[in-house]
Amino acid sequence: MSNINATIIALNTAASTIAIVLSSISLILGTVGLLLNTVVFTQPKFCKKPCSLYFLISTYFSLFITLVVVPVRLYTNSTFIDPANYNLIVCKIEYFVFYFPRTASCWLIVMATIDRYLHSSTDTRIRLLSSMKTARITCIVISITSVLIYVHILVYFEINTTKNQFGIAIPLCRGQNGFYRTFIGFFHMIAYALSPCFFMLLFGLLTIQKLRQNRRLLPAVICSRNHHLMKPSDVQLVSMLIAQVFVIILSVLPFSINNIYASCTLNVQKDALRIAQENVITQTVNTMTSFAHTTSFYLYTLSGSLFRRELFKIYRRVLCPNTNLSHPRTTQRNNT
Repeated sequence: MSNINATIIALNTAASTIAIVLSSISLILGTVGLLLNTVVFTQPKFCKKPCSLYFLISTYFSLFITLVVVPVRLYTNSTFIDPANYNLIVCKIEYFVFYFPRTASCWLIVMATIDRYLHSSTDTRIRLLSSMKTARITCIVISITSVLIYVHILVYFEINTTKNQFGIAIPLCRGQNGFYRTFIGFFHMIAYALSPCFFMLLFGLLTIQKLRQNRRLLPAVICSRNHHLMKPSDVQLVSMLIAQVFVIILSVLPFSINNIYASCTLNVQKDALRIAQENVITQTVNTMTSFAHTTSFYLYTLSGSLFRRELFKIYRRVLCPNTNLSHPRTTQRNNT
């Protein structure tokens, strides 16, 4: 019995440590990277591209996740105190506010993949759908829809008693017992993880296929005249998008699998050891989802040379402002 208790304590300690370490890394990387994202995507080179607008608005939602959701989870895992478990209003608002920004952020990246697919089309009418007007309207629709589809949380979330990872009965904020608790698990998994990942993968592959077809079928002369089909900046945006889609899928799919398992075993009686074992997995996969929202800057920097050039220009302009002035002065002296 003492060995089992020691194992439970070790598992619970590991779960808390994993959550704290991953959350801390995510908070630091996300704060720095996402702030730099907002600066780069508002530069003239990017601000007129629909895909960049999706990246920018997604970055705003990710900033909220990084600066609000991650610190709260970090505090909860560090102190084992969650105000949502003791106040019904906080319970409802916390989960509502924590759920919809994640979904909105992922669906905006889906829209970016669809935009790149439309832009890669050889049909002018289809290509015209990739526009700033369409992007602005879509961003508004995605934001409002993400809020509306989670309004039911404000009605059906409640505080009830359950066993924690130590096997002790504690209050816990979650969906109402019965059908709704199963529903919210599958609903959030589909809306936040499975559906976005499916459409990202689908339109990402279709875009790559379309670009390859364009290169193979269009003569070099036509490609040069219709350079908007094959601009290096457009290819760079596709590369950046593919990198982010890949990381989102890796970060979010384990969460989906764990959610399916949790929903299927909802009514199964579990001892303290099994609860502790599942808690390690749950804490790990739940914390991993934050990397889908906090690592985009580093992915863009690694995969997009255009993004790196714009970042370097900002760096020189902010940290080395005199270098921009030296060239005109030199030119003026030479002319005199």
